[in-house]
Amino acid sequence: MLELRNVTDNEFEPWLRAESRAHGNRLAHDPEQLRPTFDLDRSIIVLDGKQIVGGAHSHHVELTIPGSSAPVAGVSNVAVQPTHRRRGVMTQMMLHQLEDVHRRGEPLAALFATESAIYGRFGYGVGSHYERWTIDRNHTAFARQHRNKGRIFFVDPFETTARFSEIFNRCIAGRPGVFPAAALRQWGQDSRLPEHHQGGRGGLFHVVYEEDGRFDGYATYRTSNGTVTVNELMGTSTDAVSALWRFCFDTDLMHSMEALKRPVDDPLPWLLADPRRLQRMPRDGVWLRIVDVPDALSRRAYSADGLVVFNVLDDVCPWNDGRFQLEVSGGAGSAAPSETPPDLSLTVSALASAYLGGAPFSTLARAGVVEEKTPGALFLADRMFAVQLQPWTPHNF
Repeated sequence: MLELRNVTDNEFEPWLRAESRAHGNRLAHDPEQLRPTFDLDRSIIVLDGKQIVGGAHSHHVELTIPGSSAPVAGVSNVAVQPTHRRRGVMTQMMLHQLEDVHRRGEPLAALFATESAIYGRFGYGVGSHYERWTIDRNHTAFARQHRNKGRIFFVDPFETTARFSEIFNRCIAGRPGVFPAAALRQWGQDSRLPEHHQGGRGGLFHVVYEEDGRFDGYATYRTSNGTVTVNELMGTSTDAVSALWRFCFDTDLMHSMEALKRPVDDPLPWLLADPRRLQRMPRDGVWLRIVDVPDALSRRAYSADGLVVFNVLDDVCPWNDGRFQLEVSGGAGSAAPSETPPDLSLTVSALASAYLGGAPFSTLARAGVVEEKTPGALFLADRMFAVQLQPWTPHNF
């Protein structure tokens, strides 16, 4: 008989070790350094007798959504031991966790999927995408001649938080799908790693773009085996973006460039003289789960006014299964249960994919996961949920 409950204090380290083992790894961090970042009340352990066979955790985090931000349960450390696969452990954990998130009043859950085939059956949908790029240095010429109006200089790792924060906040303004606190944590972690602090082979370098006394951009990159790898590049102006990419492309002794996580609407392809040479590999970013449909729909802003009744199909969270009316006036939405005949019928995972604006309802309808009941409802919903900037999740929580 399997037992599911919260992790106790003395089980924390063996729980972490079991989670690492389930993914084929050994525990790489000191458990005592990790302990402050885990709320044991949000940590799940599954036991077969005294043996740890599964576990999961959720962090309380903030996610940018259109026009605002929302509290989210950031799901992590999901693992089932190889000895207990396909025995319902994952299902038991995920159902328990979603009920717990609902009790906490968090309208959304989010995760980064190691295996993309797993989480759709629990109501998660792809909420954002990113691209990974590679390009040969010989093909990085710009379509228009670039003249650097500012200056670029190096900063030490311990300076990154102070230098980057204000630029980052300006860059993500209006961008859904971002976990703002995750960037601060990432910079802090990088600044404490010896190889990043010293630079050199495998270490990170950090540069800032300054123009007229104003800091408008930054980049973090490494060099190895003739390749510049851009971990992060943010710019608040065309001049900053152009100058920083030009700097990375023109690094001496390098023959190629790769960028790890770029938004699907990044301007770089439009700067290049030969954009075909930029190899673009799309991938799913954050997976989103709507835990409370009316609460989640009422929190975000909308691009067009209107009224749509959704028939949401959710066989995991019964409180979500039913009809909900969304009425938008002046860009602000209000959602509530409804008895009115639906305009659109869709799965809760499809609604999650549309929620941040990355997947139009009309596209989802062509995939067969949204059904139009009222003529014109797809077009109206597309207009209401449209966003100026595509969802992007540059950092994991």
